[in-house]
Amino acid sequence: EWLGYAWVCLAEQPPSFEDDVMGAIAERLGSRESIDGYELDALTVGRRITYDVQANWKLIIENFMECYHCATIHPELTEVLPEFADGYAAQFFVGHGAEFGADVQGFTVDGGEGFDKLPGVDEDHDRRYYAITVRPTVFVNLVPDHVIFHRMFPVSESRTIVECDWLYTREVVESGKDVSRSVELFHRVNEQDFEACERTQPAMSSRAYAHGGVLVPSEHHIGEFHHWLTQRLAD
Repeated sequence: EWLGYAWVCLAEQPPSFEDDVMGAIAERLGSRESIDGYELDALTVGRRITYDVQANWKLIIENFMECYHCATIHPELTEVLPEFADGYAAQFFVGHGAEFGADVQGFTVDGGEGFDKLPGVDEDHDRRYYAITVRPTVFVNLVPDHVIFHRMFPVSESRTIVECDWLYTREVVESGKDVSRSVELFHRVNEQDFEACERTQPAMSSRAYAHGGVLVPSEHHIGEFHHWLTQRLAD
């Protein structure tokens, strides 16, 4: 158990949890301890939405890892995080967090005020969004007042169930505060992304795309994901 979730691997010889899971956090944020301030163990689910996506799980991973599509399909997100309109990836480089726009008050669908900053989040992480891919099937999204946690369950080569939790302090959830504006922002992002993945899925069966490929340098970390996947399949 870590970050408030149970992590399960069904392999007879599972890889190192410290290297693969905790290591992904350190690789993205610069240190394993950088996530501690968000106190995920103490947060609780304010909303859970399940998506039935007619696309392969690897397409969803690749979509999450790049952002040159953001300006064209994520109008609400790029209003809150203007640098995404320039195509910078959410995982651009180690320790980088996308900064809120100057007039943005919170990570909400209209950029309006959200909730109080999580108690352990320091000033360096305030007004910033951090995206983390924990391979193979988890996304962690950190913002100052809540955390968004995706889990993917591949069903077939062309279908994936994605379960998304919005996590808030216990006080926010138990007081009955309205979380809909903060939920709505990433719910729209999810729907926009998953529609794009579903439109891409049919081409996966085309002989023209048999060898795939990446767009350098915009997909360097997708290239790393491909390398990781082929290594694991070989093992």
